[in-house]
Amino acid sequence: MFEDTASALFGVDGLQIAGVEAAPDGGIEVWAVTDHEAARACPECGTVSDQVHETVVTRPRDVRRAGDAVDLRWIKARRKCGNQECSRKTFTEWVPAVPPRCRITTRLREQAAHEVTGRGITPAEAARHAGVSWPVVHDAFAARADGLLDRPAGAVAHLGIDEHRRGRARFALDEQTGEYLLIADRWHTCFFDLGGQQGLLGQVQGRTADDAAYWLAGATPAWRDAIQVVCIDLCTIYASAVRRMLPHATLAADLFHVVQLAVKATGDVRRRVVRARYGRRGRSGDPEYGIKGLLVRNLEHLAPDQFAKVMDTLGGDRYGQEILAAWIAKEKLRDALNLRARITGSTPCERDVRGRLFCFYDWCTQHDDIPGLVTLARTISRWENEIVAAVITGITNATSESLNRLAKLEARQAYGFRNPLNQQRRVRIACTRGYRRRSLTATPRRPQLVTGQKHDPG
Repeated sequence: MFEDTASALFGVDGLQIAGVEAAPDGGIEVWAVTDHEAARACPECGTVSDQVHETVVTRPRDVRRAGDAVDLRWIKARRKCGNQECSRKTFTEWVPAVPPRCRITTRLREQAAHEVTGRGITPAEAARHAGVSWPVVHDAFAARADGLLDRPAGAVAHLGIDEHRRGRARFALDEQTGEYLLIADRWHTCFFDLGGQQGLLGQVQGRTADDAAYWLAGATPAWRDAIQVVCIDLCTIYASAVRRMLPHATLAADLFHVVQLAVKATGDVRRRVVRARYGRRGRSGDPEYGIKGLLVRNLEHLAPDQFAKVMDTLGGDRYGQEILAAWIAKEKLRDALNLRARITGSTPCERDVRGRLFCFYDWCTQHDDIPGLVTLARTISRWENEIVAAVITGITNATSESLNRLAKLEARQAYGFRNPLNQQRRVRIACTRGYRRRSLTATPRRPQLVTGQKHDPG
């Protein structure tokens, strides 16, 4: 309980302000004395002592005042323990804000940990601002972050799986066998909550099926049973792990990677045709080179003159017709993906999705002399069930990609990580920061429930 205004403004329970002076460097010097009943008790036996052995002055680090440094000078007594049987003869006064043998106040540690956890600055920057060392801030941040991250994860209905590159792999030489052993893998497999507010759920080193299955096996059976949809990119490794550990869940392929695969196939056909026609790479001035930017755009986003330019450029000879066939195949594949409820406003029918995919396969069959289209059709046919599930459910891996971007930014700020455990801690805190704090500027999105066919206004 504070007895004067100065002590109340200073805000350290157990210390009473004796005087305040302006320091030559622009800061302030605060002189304080002990005003805490428990400080007179021996920490070993609990005996209250009134015998003062000597008086000492300590200077624990404290938080700044409006950007100015605060030089705290605490006048405290070293007391004699009155219990003759106690092994501790003397002890120094202490308060909860400054525990024994500490030269940094508790609130300074908490402030530095909050700067890293809440604001996202690096421990080095927080240490420079607080005037302490990097290990002090890192230990405070680790204690605060582990308390937040060790909480059991809530139920997840939509799970996302993606890989993240953490840096270079690290190896160590085994003296017995003479072989190099992998200590830290360059890849991490990440698990995301796509439909909830938990962000990055966890990471595991490596990106094999066993690595992903190992993390899923560590969860409780009830948590795994609650997962309804698992969204991944076109990766057979993660598909194998999901089928092994989550056989009841629906596996969906991320549609962005499906379209990306079709765009890449169109570009491969264009580059192969240009090299066959000119005997070199495409360059400025070539008709095919001039429309390469239009080939990667969606058909509905092309202006009439742009569409006419594509048709006039590619419809003149057999070389251009190969590129045109690949571009039409990409759009036919997109026609099937555009049946999702986010675009049409109504729940799609599985028969309609498979029907449009059949049109895509039929077009690729009619142009089976183009190697790129045959490869694309085979890949899509292998992932057809997962693609149909993604169109029907509307689940995407966009959250995973956005959180992966935050993980890369965190690695750039830290100039890379040498410790995988610290990397996982920093990345998980960064990827859950937006869910743990309430934004004052973001506009909440109103979910639109799709219950039937979209109304035709006539």
